[in-house]
Amino acid sequence: MPFPFPLPFDGKPHRWTMGLRPLAPADWLWLDGRYDTEVALRRELLDQRRDEVFQACPEAHAASTEILELVLTFLETQHLERFQQIQEDKSLAPGQTTFEMAVRTMHPLELAGRLVQEDLCVMQAVPEDAEDAGEYRLTAAALCFPTRWNLQEKIGRRMSEIHDPVPGYREQINAPVNQFMGRLTPEKPMWRVNWSLNEDPTLFQPGGHGVLEAAPNLTSENAGTEVFLRLERQTLRRLPKTGAILFTIRILQCPLAELKDSEAYQLAQTLRHWPEDLQIYKSFAVYGPAVLSYLDGRA
Repeated sequence: MPFPFPLPFDGKPHRWTMGLRPLAPADWLWLDGRYDTEVALRRELLDQRRDEVFQACPEAHAASTEILELVLTFLETQHLERFQQIQEDKSLAPGQTTFEMAVRTMHPLELAGRLVQEDLCVMQAVPEDAEDAGEYRLTAAALCFPTRWNLQEKIGRRMSEIHDPVPGYREQINAPVNQFMGRLTPEKPMWRVNWSLNEDPTLFQPGGHGVLEAAPNLTSENAGTEVFLRLERQTLRRLPKTGAILFTIRILQCPLAELKDSEAYQLAQTLRHWPEDLQIYKSFAVYGPAVLSYLDGRA
């Protein structure tokens, strides 16, 4: 699939950057041709595996209510036809026979998570009198499409704790991230892109990073169809009423065969520059040799 933004690798040596860009308000949430399929999967996960994909601390309820209001307003103003379909949808959730009933009885963040393709995460500042003041905690999330992280393990944790497995995060980027989040204003939302390679196109992937076993059936001949570029379009916005930060994650992915030759070349050069600890974290041993051979063959 052609991605609607430049890919986030350039063939240069690895460096930690946030890669933030201003977000146009009308471009906040994306609804596309996969809406029905992805929203149906989100609702199925929330119905059948709720504890794995939804968690909320009590202190996040006001922010969650504000998020639902923002989501509904966005859908009504930017996607009126879809919003009207949602209001008439009788399968929104088991036992919720009307949209109005769902609004009254369901946790607001869960309901918001049933309406959009993005995952929704609430980040709230640690109190100023606490030892870890200046950090932000994950206090609620509707996370149906994680990229190898487990919500039940991360809920309530600080950003630095959530990213502990990421090589170099605490030393190189934790402080800038906290500073950015402290300065973020409701008037200036931002977005960025994260990426990974994966042999599994499944959207729900709660397993961890760092798989070291080589994939027995992966070769340079089939890597183009068996390995996927998985992108996370992430947005961050300060909520004007509660002051919490809403962090959204939208998954976009395609097999490597769909990359342009120029993109395949840049990806190969980027992979070659990865330091050893990042290779381990990104499970490079699983797909690295076959992928590089495939990408080089397209040069």
